Amino acid sequence: MYLLVSCDFNKKEIDKETIAKAYIHGLNTSNYDQVVGLFLDSVRFNEMDYRRTFSKQGYRDLFQWDSVFRPKYAILEIKDKDNELHLKVSKKCDRILFLQNKPFVTHEVMKIEEGKIQSIDVVEYLDFNDDLWVRNREQLVNWVSEHHPELDGFIYDQTKLGAQNFTKAMELYGNRNNVAAEQENSSK
Repeated sequence: MYLLVSCDFNKKEIDKETIAKAYIHGLNTSNYDQVVGLFLDSVRFNEMDYRRTFSKQGYRDLFQWDSVFRPKYAILEIKDKDNELHLKVSKKCDRILFLQNKPFVTHEVMKIEEGKIQSIDVVEYLDFNDDLWVRNREQLVNWVSEHHPELDGFIYDQTKLGAQNFTKAMELYGNRNNVAAEQENSSK
């Protein structure tokens, strides 16, 4: 599949499903060059009403941030409708499993022009528990703020360092009961 991605899409028309699968493969292997090489000119993501456009170089920080959480994406369904690919995509990573205890699933529309991805639109959350996500995020942020203020602000830092701090915060929070028990035993 990587050889297909390396080909010049302008010289040889590659079908849309192959492009979508190559994109997911690049995400799963944290291959930045492969992923940005699939986009037409800039990297465009639209998530409901939230629109983000990055230069290919400007996308690097967000890509590195996501890669730290070891994401695994899967295309659950793919349909070519009205010259767009409609994808049902599952995403699982350490952060998502921590915040909602299971992968989340989205309905995405991939627009392709000239053999490259023009944009990817998340048009619907199909399996996302917003209440649980918010509750777990707030508990994590509040606990970190109180017990590890050196990590405060990790939730807003979408750089590689921010993701590493997020991972550290999840680890510390997950081990909080063990640490408390050890402290109690040592004081006896």
